[in-house]
Amino acid sequence: MTESCGKKTRIGYHNFDVIKSIVIHLWNTPGLSASSDINVASYGCATQSSTAENYEPSRAIDENINSYSLTNGGSQQWWRVQLAHVYKVAEIKVNEISTLDGVEILIGNSPENNSNVNPRCVIISNKNSDQVNATFQCRGMEGRFINFYKPCGTSKLKLHEVEVFGECMPPPPLRLKEVTGRTFILVKKKLCWSDALLYCRDFHSDLLSIRDTAEQEKMNGLIKGFPNVTSQLWVGLRRSTLGSSWFWMTGDPMTFTQWEHGPMSSYPPSPCGSVASMNASAWSRRYCDEHLYFICLTDPAENMKKVRFFSSTRVQTICGTL
Repeated sequence: MTESCGKKTRIGYHNFDVIKSIVIHLWNTPGLSASSDINVASYGCATQSSTAENYEPSRAIDENINSYSLTNGGSQQWWRVQLAHVYKVAEIKVNEISTLDGVEILIGNSPENNSNVNPRCVIISNKNSDQVNATFQCRGMEGRFINFYKPCGTSKLKLHEVEVFGECMPPPPLRLKEVTGRTFILVKKKLCWSDALLYCRDFHSDLLSIRDTAEQEKMNGLIKGFPNVTSQLWVGLRRSTLGSSWFWMTGDPMTFTQWEHGPMSSYPPSPCGSVASMNASAWSRRYCDEHLYFICLTDPAENMKKVRFFSSTRVQTICGTL
């Protein structure tokens, strides 16, 4: 067995049984976006049952369709990519399935037996079919390991490119206790402001709003009890792009403020707001593309209209740090 991570190399083409391209899309359930175009497979580590010559398993995740991985052949051939996080997989698209009859696509989190015991999405079948390409629906199967397992036959297994797209499952957050009837969640995941907002709305309710002095004081004490957080934390604080007024994305009225330098501070010239993890959680303007931890609300507000937000980059990229 050999393992390699994220190499980008370019080699020639030979005639072996081949999977020329695999595109894995992530399950798009209500409240979960899976529309990012970041190829997270390139951040993963690929492994295969054996390696022919120098055709390492990472060549199937190097974002180069002209390179490929290749096994030596033999019984029970397999190839696997271990993703950086757990994903919910909706469908897997495979090009040129003509030589893949009987190959199983497995998805799961168990490393046992090289992950070849994980649940099966599909057994590829091309008998009595002229179909060259196929898309297999995996219906939201969860897993960090994606295997192509060939339990029968001894021919070599060759992969040209594997691409995985979308958002990972939410990591376990740090749960803060209830504050004035609302539950705060400190999420230890570094995101830019817009992605933090979308994350909170996908998995919880919204980015935090601070409505009064009591909530501010209780939040100050809570944040100080959690070490190793970023110096600033994103909250749902936003400035109008057409003016100087600030507002909460939750729709809560801005009846209380605790600015460190005042809302009209000229630095930085940014419409995104954060709270300090120290210094009494004073509010600050920050560059929106900074990657910070953030605080979500879990309880949807009653009779409150959230401020609608559209990110033109959401379909193209998620700016979170893997």
